[in-house]
Formats: sequence, C-alpha cells, structure tokens
Amino acid sequence: MKITHVQSTFVAPLGGAESYVLALAAAQARQGDCVEIVTAWTDPETVARARRSGVVVRQLPVRRPYRPDEHGATVTARVAFHALDLWGAFVVPRSLRRVQRPDRVVHVHRFQGVGSAILRAQAAPVVHTAHDYCLVDTTSTSVRHGIEQSRLGLVQRLRARVLWRSARRADVVVFPSVRTRRRHAALGLALEEIDARVVPHGWIAAAHPEDRQPSAHPRFVFLGKLQKEKGIETLLRAWEQAGIDGELVIAGDGPLRAVVEKAVGETVSYVGWADDARKAALLSTATALVFPSQWPETFGLVIAESLLAGCPVIATPDAAGSLVVDGVNGVVSASSSAEALAAALERVALDARLRATLTDGARASAADLDFDTHLSRITRVYTDAIAHFDRSRRGL
Repeated sequence: MKITHVQSTFVAPLGGAESYVLALAAAQARQGDCVEIVTAWTDPETVARARRSGVVVRQLPVRRPYRPDEHGATVTARVAFHALDLWGAFVVPRSLRRVQRPDRVVHVHRFQGVGSAILRAQAAPVVHTAHDYCLVDTTSTSVRHGIEQSRLGLVQRLRARVLWRSARRADVVVFPSVRTRRRHAALGLALEEIDARVVPHGWIAAAHPEDRQPSAHPRFVFLGKLQKEKGIETLLRAWEQAGIDGELVIAGDGPLRAVVEKAVGETVSYVGWADDARKAALLSTATALVFPSQWPETFGLVIAESLLAGCPVIATPDAAGSLVVDGVNGVVSASSSAEALAAALERVALDARLRATLTDGARASAADLDFDTHLSRITRVYTDAIAHFDRSRRGL
C-alpha cells in the first residue's frame, strides 16, 4: 500500500502526535508499505531520523504568518492564519492537489497550517485522525480559563461549521478514544453524517516491566512538553504543597522551561528533553509517572508509554481518560487543581501496599496497548476508506 501522512509540523523535539505519526509510518514501512510524511515545517534532524526508519519526509510549501505550534504575535497574524485554513473549505490549492495522488491513501493528522482542503477526499481516499480538538477550537483544547467548555463561543462555532465542509468529505474520521468522539459531537460536529470510528492508539514500549527497579525512595517523573496545557505549573505548585520526602524529576522542553529551571532544588531536578533511552531509564526507576494535563487529552501517549513499562500513573481527570483506572493502575486526582494533585502524590508516596498494587495493574494494562494490534486496525480503516472512495467516485 502507498501511504501519505500529513502532519503540519514535524520538528524536533517531537510531541506526542508527531511521535505517533513517525512510529506508525515506520511500522508501515517495515511491513513493506511505501510511506511518506508530508509536512509544512520540518528540520534536518527529523528528516534524517525518519529516513533511518524507511520513511521519506516531503516538505509542502505554505504561506502562514507563524507555525501552528507557535502563537501569533498580533491579532492580525492570528486572524490571517485561521482564515487561510478556512479558505481551504472553498478552494483547494494546487500544492494540496499534488498531495492527493490517486494511487495513495492520505492520512491527515494535523491540518492546521496546511489548510482544511487536505481533509477533502478529492483525488485519493482520505482518513483523518483527530489528535486534538482543532476541528472545533482554534486553541485545540476546548478549554477556557482552565474549564472544559460545554459550548464554545459564536466565532468558534462558525469556524467549526466552515471546517466541517471539508472534514465531512473525508472517507473515515478516527478518534483515539470514546471520550474524544463524544466531546466532538457535544461541541456540534454532526458525526452521524460520516464514518466516524474510535480506534485507540497503541504504543511502542520504551522500557519493559521486567527491567523496572523502582527507587525505594518515592520518585515521581514528568515527561512531556513544558507548557501550561500540560500542567507543569500545576505540578510544581502541588509538589511544593505536598512536601513529600522524595524526588520529582522533570524531563521535557517547551515555553515554560525557565519556570522549571527556577524550581530546581533539593527535591526537584530537571534533565532536559529525554530520548527513548532516557525515558526508559526514567520510567524504570520511577515510583509513578505524573501526568497533570489541564485539558481533555484525546489519548495520552505518555500514559501508554508508562503503562507499557509497568510504571503506574498519577493523572488529573482531564488527562486520565480511559487509560488510568484509579486504584488499579494509577491514581486519578479529585480535580485538576494543585491541591488535588498534591493529595494524589501524597497518597502514593505514603502507601507502599498501594504502590505494589498499582505496579501490578500497570503491567496488566500493557496488553491493551499493543502497537501491532493498532497497526492492523489502522490498515482495516485504510481498506474501508479505499472502498468508500471508490464507491463515491462511481456515484454509489
């Protein structure tokens, strides 16, 4: 099969969605598929990394005032960015027509910055995976002032209606969890009009349960982007409030790096961005991973990575999703506040019997996250998308 993945930004260090795209593309290449990743922004390091995995990265020329993973400096820049994305609901640029080639399946992961036209199945079957909430919200979170919204504002609703002109023409739309599908429907997407499926992500273990040697002293690890949405500031406040006789290790990079570096002290350490080997080492000695995200995660790849390593997870309700079951393979805080997270950290740090139970539960959860199973499911999605596209072209 010939497959084109579309991910608007593909720049080191890779975030969760980008890492998933590369892992999926590499696995498809290993099974003999001809795979490429099309992106608007990339760098030599990431291109070389993909090439070593048997995947070609092709850069798409686009005109945007800033990258999708950045924030526009002015209101004018932000309006121009999103207007150009919306324009694709009415006009398909020539550059995007060249992405959709008749002999390929096009798998769109993030369209912001490339344009909504890429979601429309015109010259090739198109599958779209909703890794976040950008179909319904310009911030991709659907959260305002730390609160998950039941209804977004008029501008966001009008934008979503325009985007739907393109998105509903995809052959299949994939959601990583039932919660994500329900939330998109609750925010106004008419999913009953399309083939909308839930296909949970799998993941590749960075470490194995049998390699775990948890520290006798409570040791909590954060892995991820250092940004407000991921809850790093909430975690630092919670750690200070908890006053645990233990260690907090933070790995990652992002706009709040300076805040993290300022917090480094006797019980807080910062190790920078962690590659797979470093993540494996951190998870192998951790009492638990802490995932304090402040917005409704669609899946939570770092949770999957931790459970595959047999490492329990402490998560906020927004982060936990269906992966973390309180008292079974982790602890879910009562809310996303620093106070609630501090209580969850204390609960794990002070109860050795609970830690043993959670470790056993984390190991038992690993079977549901098998990446080969996920790859087979995605292949079936592609086969169905091809069949739907062929029927549509014949007018059936």
